[in-house]
Amino acid sequence: MIDRMDQNIGKVIDKLRAQGKLDNTIILFMSDNGASAEVVTLDYGYGEIGSLTNWTSLCENWANVCNTPFRYYKNFSYEGGIASPLIISWPKGLKSPDRISDFTGHFIDIMATFIDLTGANYPTEFKGKPVLPYEGVSLMPVVRNEKSQRTKPVFWEWQNGQAMKDGKWKLVRDGLKNKWSLFDMPADPSEVNDLAEKYPQQVEKMDNMFKEWQQRVNIVESVKNKK
Repeated sequence: MIDRMDQNIGKVIDKLRAQGKLDNTIILFMSDNGASAEVVTLDYGYGEIGSLTNWTSLCENWANVCNTPFRYYKNFSYEGGIASPLIISWPKGLKSPDRISDFTGHFIDIMATFIDLTGANYPTEFKGKPVLPYEGVSLMPVVRNEKSQRTKPVFWEWQNGQAMKDGKWKLVRDGLKNKWSLFDMPADPSEVNDLAEKYPQQVEKMDNMFKEWQQRVNIVESVKNKK
């Protein structure tokens, strides 16, 4: 799969270069989130591992190794399940190429980024019906090396995993009725030292923020279901 992606992304880049458009084309490449511990076995008795006839899962142990030094793996809201690298290429637009940023981004930021980049107007209604505002932030200040920290909190919820990040703090748990864990991410990116008992007021503050976000997105989901 990696080989096929490499070949075909190369074809797109070669075409843009041949058209003289590569330098002014912004390309965002992002990986999937976390190695998978899900067990899927497909073996017809022939073919190399990774081929259509022989697909063998990593299982939990190797999935955890693949995510080193992050905790857990796909389907969890710990870093091993949500951290994904984003590579941005834009020869004409990047002021500081070959730079690494630790800015906390999210998929919801892609919409905001391209609206900012193109100058497009985000509609407030469509065919007489209100359009909900997007919740992401533009990544262009990060691309231009003008901003290094996110000022707006970001939230995650998937299956039994929940998390939010606000500044240096990350609130996370596995199991909807379990207690929250609190981590100082710059000091503890592997989420080893749980500070929830030491900073209960911070946990309460972020828990309230999470509940407010839940209420907002649940209202959104109700509107979608009615349609």
